[in-house]
Amino acid sequence: MQVILRQDMPNLGHEGDVVTVADGYARNYLLPRKLAVEATKGALKDLEQQRRAIQRRRTEKQQAAQAMAERLAEQTLVIRATVGEGGRLHGQITPQQIAAAIKEQMGIEVDRRSVEIAEPIRQTGDYLVSVELYKGVRTRIALSVVSEAAQAEEEGAAAQEQAEEQPQAEEAPVEEEAVQETTGTAAGESTEQS
Repeated sequence: MQVILRQDMPNLGHEGDVVTVADGYARNYLLPRKLAVEATKGALKDLEQQRRAIQRRRTEKQQAAQAMAERLAEQTLVIRATVGEGGRLHGQITPQQIAAAIKEQMGIEVDRRSVEIAEPIRQTGDYLVSVELYKGVRTRIALSVVSEAAQAEEEGAAAQEQAEEQPQAEEAPVEEEAVQETTGTAAGESTEQS
């Protein structure tokens, strides 16, 4: 069955595309959810009239995707993983983990299916991962896979440095308060004696 997509559908097409799908898929999924309309003569005629608006929206989406691609290319994504002997990971880094890390660290929502890993990532180190943000807009993201234990040690060392610096700064006000209390007490005693 031929249908006209009303919005972008991953692995199927973009808004305004006329695609051929299985009859059951169209009747049971696309049409009831208003994701597509049946490609009748009238619907195709309406589509021709709406082409400019659809093209404008596509251009806007493509420009937004290009801006996101530039942002992603400038930053390095860090993923912490459980590591065994020799720097080997327990398992491997998946596209879903990469998509979640992009959302968490960069605030950009990426579909896990658009993340392409050239070869399985099974060791710590630096990698390049390809992400397709929109039709024809791809970017490469620098990915750094680090050990959770090494990351925890670095965070612990940084916290210890901060802890060493803070008591020195806090001791000075405590001493001043003690001097003020002693002076106040001595002044109070002299008033009582009089």
